[in-house]
Amino acid sequence: MARNTHKLPAEISVQPTGLRPLDKALDIGGLPCGALTELIGPGVTPISGGTTSISAKIAAKVQRQQEMVSIIDLTHSFDTWQAERSGLVAPQLLLSQPRTLYEAITAIEQAARQAQLVIVVLGVVASLFDNVAPNHLQTLLRRLNRIIRASEAAFLCVTAPLQNNPFHPDNYPAHFSMVELADIRLWVQAESWTHKGNLATAYKANLTVIHNRLGLAGKGADIRIKFEFGDLGDPWLEVED
Repeated sequence: MARNTHKLPAEISVQPTGLRPLDKALDIGGLPCGALTELIGPGVTPISGGTTSISAKIAAKVQRQQEMVSIIDLTHSFDTWQAERSGLVAPQLLLSQPRTLYEAITAIEQAARQAQLVIVVLGVVASLFDNVAPNHLQTLLRRLNRIIRASEAAFLCVTAPLQNNPFHPDNYPAHFSMVELADIRLWVQAESWTHKGNLATAYKANLTVIHNRLGLAGKGADIRIKFEFGDLGDPWLEVED
């Protein structure tokens, strides 16, 4: 593994994820603020329960700091029930499900001013932007970059690759490359679930840092999340911070 030549500027702060192995693998102690981290799901479904659980666990950490979390869900598939079982407090969440790119950009811009953590759920990016003109995609990419760099929030973008391959050339439209926009890219692998009857009680996965402008790429983190039972029993959420 070779260290990226990009250095972490002194003025960039980080948001701890609440998952100690992941914070260590990120090489900077958490998600960078004023920057974008891409969380790449397994690609089995547009948005798996695994990426929902991971992003919700990180969001719960932010909420415990009495900070605001905003989720912009362009897939309209974010599972708030599963997120709450991961520790997220839904009533304290800013959740929007925009139907147009203009609505999405407006929501992201507003969230960038209000929240400590902004989660953008994109799913399969190539499909999402399939009918968008190339010049509009270029404009969108530039505007997103300006919003992110001017913000004090940490940005987490949840995507799903084609053919379970985060390096597939068709994962993103030609004029909208997450590889260019993301400072850190995390690939979710080796997912497994523990069940009690039909109810999932725990989730395990390996997250690999496949790209890191701010530190060392190539590190992996084995994470485990235990779920709350809500009305079905006493909560036993694993707290790792």
